[in-house]
Amino acid sequence: MRIAMIGSRGIPARVGGVEHVVQDLTGQLTRRGHEVLVYGRASYLRGAGAAAAGRCVVTAGFDGKHLDAFTHTASAVWDVLRRDVDVVHIHSPGPALWSWLPALAGLPVVFTVHAPDWLRAKWSLPARIAISGGLAVGMKSARVVTAVSQNLASDLSRDFNRPVRCVPNGVGQAEPVEPNIIRRWGLQANGYALHVGRIVPEKRLHILLQAWAEAALPIPLVIAAEDSHQAYARRCRNLASRGVMFLGPQSGLALAELYSNAMMVAQPSLLEGASLVLLEAAAYRRCVVLADIPANREILGDAGVYFSPSPGEDISELSRQLGRCYNDETLRKDTGNCAQKRVAKSFAPANIASLMEKAYNDAIDGTC
Repeated sequence: MRIAMIGSRGIPARVGGVEHVVQDLTGQLTRRGHEVLVYGRASYLRGAGAAAAGRCVVTAGFDGKHLDAFTHTASAVWDVLRRDVDVVHIHSPGPALWSWLPALAGLPVVFTVHAPDWLRAKWSLPARIAISGGLAVGMKSARVVTAVSQNLASDLSRDFNRPVRCVPNGVGQAEPVEPNIIRRWGLQANGYALHVGRIVPEKRLHILLQAWAEAALPIPLVIAAEDSHQAYARRCRNLASRGVMFLGPQSGLALAELYSNAMMVAQPSLLEGASLVLLEAAAYRRCVVLADIPANREILGDAGVYFSPSPGEDISELSRQLGRCYNDETLRKDTGNCAQKRVAKSFAPANIASLMEKAYNDAIDGTC
């Protein structure tokens, strides 16, 4: 079948969870004989090279904080109407604001909710209204709706009174690599803690930085993250204690080395769908210190070192768990091994692709 993917910034993926999910899914579908068109933005793809699988169509639009996603998605939707595709897969609530148009044209639409974007603190009120509106339009227009966690699927099904399938993110087997690139930052195997993601308020890097200062551990804390919110990023840099290293966004072999050689991975976020960072850290057998929320439990079960995100107490609790993980090598090894086995069993990319393939076929056949 011919599948059009709309809502990511394009492939090959550089930074961004949705982009990596779309890239991995595209690879799986292409290997099964499907033709995949992925719509992307020139500002994101500049200098990225060619995608390993699928074909990326660059859309027209206005770059900038407020018009970027809206105009590029509009351009993609109008373009897909003139192409011979079997199904349109729209990712995330914002882009779903345009999902009514291919649906009106009779194209089967599959809509995936990757996270509760409408709750993110970084959005202005107009942006939250637009994202909530996109969610409502996508839930109404799509023939099949999927969510990346069972918890999120249940919430959406209850709120919109329609079936929502759980199709989680997948993660492949990861082969640990020796430290080479990371030596330029003075890092060595098992000699640092790692945080990966975006520097935005809902990821709560400020909590991690305060907990790290309180723990006073004799290893660096490495932040491999994209500055997606300038004011918040400045706040975090001001909070950073000695030994905290901001490396910016990392990908490819550099990110693989960072995961492979980290003593632990710390993720204090309270707002997640199905964190790709958790899946990747688990695939590398890393011990993860993370907030005890349903979305995280759904991925790692008991194979994580959890802290209770109680207001006013989470900094001390996170600090305690960081220290516990640092001092207990057996804990790190056991949780890392258990995490790897869990994600290998429940989040294998081929199984995820099969679930999505069925969603496409059901949307096309109208048997959803």
